Amino acid sequence: MPARVTFIRHAQTDGNAAGRWQGHTNSSLTEKGRGQAARLAERLADTPFDLVVASDLDRTVETAGALGRPLETDERWREPYFGDWEDLTTAEIAADGTGGLAALMAGEDVSLGGGERLSEVFLRANEALRDLVARLDGDGSAAVVSHGMTLLTLFSALLGTHRPSPLRLLGNAAIADLVFEEDRIWTPRYNDDTHLGNTPKPFFGQDPSDTQVFLIRHGQTDSNTQSRWQGHQDGHLNGEGSRQAELLAAHLPQLSAIYASPLVRAADTARAIGDAQGLEVTDDERLKEISFGAWEGLTRAEIMDRFPEQASEFFAGIDVPRGGTGETFDQVRDRMRRSLAEIAAQHPGETIGVVSHGGATRAWVTEVLGLSYEDRSKLTILGNTGYARIIFGRRRPSLYSWNMAPHLEKD
Repeated sequence: MPARVTFIRHAQTDGNAAGRWQGHTNSSLTEKGRGQAARLAERLADTPFDLVVASDLDRTVETAGALGRPLETDERWREPYFGDWEDLTTAEIAADGTGGLAALMAGEDVSLGGGERLSEVFLRANEALRDLVARLDGDGSAAVVSHGMTLLTLFSALLGTHRPSPLRLLGNAAIADLVFEEDRIWTPRYNDDTHLGNTPKPFFGQDPSDTQVFLIRHGQTDSNTQSRWQGHQDGHLNGEGSRQAELLAAHLPQLSAIYASPLVRAADTARAIGDAQGLEVTDDERLKEISFGAWEGLTRAEIMDRFPEQASEFFAGIDVPRGGTGETFDQVRDRMRRSLAEIAAQHPGETIGVVSHGGATRAWVTEVLGLSYEDRSKLTILGNTGYARIIFGRRRPSLYSWNMAPHLEKD
C-alpha cells in the first residue's frame, strides 16, 4: 500500500475572519474555528495516522490537537513570512504602492512584503514532506496541519500547475491528500471541507459574478464493477449506482440549473438530482465520455490481447485515438472546454450542476490546471457520484475542490 499524507489547513482565526494575511504572526482559533476543528476531528476519527505533524504556530497546533493524537511540530510547515504585509488585508496590501501584490497575482515569484518568496516556501515545505514520507517507509500514513498559502504552493508545484495557480486556497479545516508510490505522486482529493456542511462557502477573492459548477461523475454501472471501458456505450445505473445518485441528490446544495451528458448513466444521475430539486435536465452531447472506438465494452486485459499494437502505443503514454476510431484526450478536452465555458457564461453568479463521466471530467480539469497529457494521472478520476467544484471567475476557471463524496462515507 503506498504512503499517504493528509494535509489540513488550520481552522478559523480572527485574522481569517477579518481577511488579514497572518504569515508568521501568531494567533489562536476563534470559537467558530474550535467548532470547525471539532468537526474535523469527528470526520477523521476512524482514519489511522502513523504520524501527526503541525507547524509550530498556535493556530495549527490547536487544530492538530483536536485530533487527539500524539503530535510533533515542525517550523518548516509555517505559512510564508509576509514581511510588511503581515496582518494587513488584501485591500491594504494592494494600496501600498509597491505593485507587489499585482506581480504576485500575475504569477511572479516576488518577495512577499519583503519576506519570503513562494519558491523558498516550496523548498522548505517540500523538504519537510520528503523527510516525512521517508519516515513512513513507503506504506504508512500521516497528517500534516499547515497553512493556506503554504499548502497551495506545495500542491501547485507538485502537480505541475502554471502560475498564477489555478488551484484555490484550502478552506479553514479543509483536507487534501497526496499519495506516494515509488516515483509517482497523485492527489485523490483536494479541499474537502464537506464536514463543515454542504452549502457552498465564500472563498478567498470571491466575486458576486463568479459561477460555481458542481462537476459530477455518474453513479455506478455494472461495467464499472467489471472494469469495462464504456465510452459512448449506453448502460443503466445498477442498484448501487441508483442509490448513490439518490444520496448525492439529498446532499447537494440547491442548484440553479443542471446539465448532463445524454448517455443514460449520466442522464439518470442528473435526473435524480433534478427530481429532488425541481429542475429540468438539459442534455449536452459535448459532455459525453471519451469514445473508445473498438475498445468499448472491453477490459484492459482484453484490449491488450485483441489490439496489441494500438494498446502498446496507448499504454506507453501516447495520446492516440482510442480503439482506432475513438477520440484522443485532447479532443475530449476541447469539446468539454467549449461546453463548460458556454454553460458557465449562461449562469453568472449562480451555482449549477454538470453530470458527465470519469475520463471526460479529468480531461477537462487537467486543462484547467495546465497539466500535460503525461501528467494527467497526478489527478485521480472522480469516483462514482464524486464531484469537483469549479469556479468560473473574471480571468479563467479554477479548481476549488476535487473528488468529494461525503454522501457515501456514512453508509
